[in-house]
Amino acid sequence: MKLEELGFSHWFKSKIDPTKLIEYQIARIVTVNKDSYLIRNRKKDVFAEVTGKFKFDADLPLDYPTVGDWVYAKYFNQDSFAVISEIFPRKTILKRKTSGKKIEFQLIAANIETAFIIQSLDYNYNLRRLERYLAMINESNIRPIVLLSKNDLLSPLNVEEKISEIHTIMPDLQIMAFSNITNSGLSEVEKLLVPGETFCLLGSSGVGKTSLLNNLLTEARFETGLSGKKTERGDIRLRAAI
Repeated sequence: MKLEELGFSHWFKSKIDPTKLIEYQIARIVTVNKDSYLIRNRKKDVFAEVTGKFKFDADLPLDYPTVGDWVYAKYFNQDSFAVISEIFPRKTILKRKTSGKKIEFQLIAANIETAFIIQSLDYNYNLRRLERYLAMINESNIRPIVLLSKNDLLSPLNVEEKISEIHTIMPDLQIMAFSNITNSGLSEVEKLLVPGETFCLLGSSGVGKTSLLNNLLTEARFETGLSGKKTERGDIRLRAAI
């Protein structure tokens, strides 16, 4: 696998420090788990940690790696483990404010080209929530696309009414409706995935993010959860289209 297939574009190539490549390899963060990371390079995924100097120099949570970051990493034990010494400059940063009086931010992901905001056409459909997601995405200069899942629950006319309702307040927003049950609209969603670009999925639990990924990959690679309980807890799925 080439780094370009993982999203390493000309923009990142222009940021390479050739002297660092003598000792380090370029890799991408694919998973963050507290103080450990799963990174991917041309060969495989390995677990990694940041160096002690990295921790000493980091002042804020924003200074630490997040999903989507490109990093310089040094591999050990026959490439079975790595340490991260530095983060590449970020092209985009997706972040949200943390709760509390003090204004702080939590990193969600970095170097995203397009964010899919998923709302399902049931109780989850909420224009105010959609506006909050769009504010966060637009602040990050990321392209937003709205995906309305579970369109099998409504008639085609009612689906168009929902889309028109969104366009009333956001006329230029790209919107697509689909169903993980009937596969309606999935081929149109798949056409949006440009090779070498990185996409993320944003939305409340139960709207069909994981099912959409499994359908697009044509295999049940990710475990889905029950969606019977109403919740606004959001999460993210990141994928470089290959």
